[in-house]
Amino acid sequence: MSVLSRVGGRFLRGLVVLSVATLLIPASGAAQSTSGAGVPDSAFGLVDSLRADGEFRDALARLRTLRADYGDEVGVLWRMSLTKVDSAKSTDVDSRVKALYREALNLADEALAVDSSAAHAHHAKAVAEGRIALDAGRKERVRRSRAVKRHADRAIELDSTLDGAYHVRARWHREVADLGFLEKVVVKTVYGGLPDASMEQCIQDFERAIQLNDERLHRLELAKTYVKLDREEDAKKQLRALLDLPPREAFDEGYGYQAQQMLNGFE
Repeated sequence: MSVLSRVGGRFLRGLVVLSVATLLIPASGAAQSTSGAGVPDSAFGLVDSLRADGEFRDALARLRTLRADYGDEVGVLWRMSLTKVDSAKSTDVDSRVKALYREALNLADEALAVDSSAAHAHHAKAVAEGRIALDAGRKERVRRSRAVKRHADRAIELDSTLDGAYHVRARWHREVADLGFLEKVVVKTVYGGLPDASMEQCIQDFERAIQLNDERLHRLELAKTYVKLDREEDAKKQLRALLDLPPREAFDEGYGYQAQQMLNGFE
């Protein structure tokens, strides 16, 4: 096996981590906007509450009803996209997971077709692109990684208060910056390269996400970043702060468990 092949394989495993990272988007991020010209805010509020409670099937059913009643409203479509990803995260059936990711990507594209200036639609697109990259070939994975960064950037340009977009971009920076020298050479030479990334920008984006919405997921991933940088005390600080936060979202109990396990590992 050639050096390029071995390094390419390591890069692909790293990119899988990046793709997984983009999935972890909190329901609260979706609740920040109720964009949808004719849909009552109360209808979106109920959907967002169902997502936060982990009732993804009911949330999708209500979104389908809203789409039937109000047509292709951007607020309905990007919520459907993110809820499809939520649903995929909650199933172990591999074929169903893949189908849900494809559906999520299609819905994000539909949302952008309705309104390309909707920050949440770009956020949903970044999330879906990352998930589709999991089962893509090498060249496609790099292309979709670029799309994750591009749409996260655009979401932030359109709405600088969207914490989920900062979270996606932070994790993109972490995974790409963590590539080794030879891996970066292979990615540039064989696959056309990726945008510049840095751990400094990763930390800044996580800190901004926490400023906007102090929740468990942001602090957990910032702690993991500090672990990579051998900043143990900073990591502990984030994990303890995480455990002081009450669980508010469907996956928060799991994040708390991860945080406690990480703290135990420092002992």
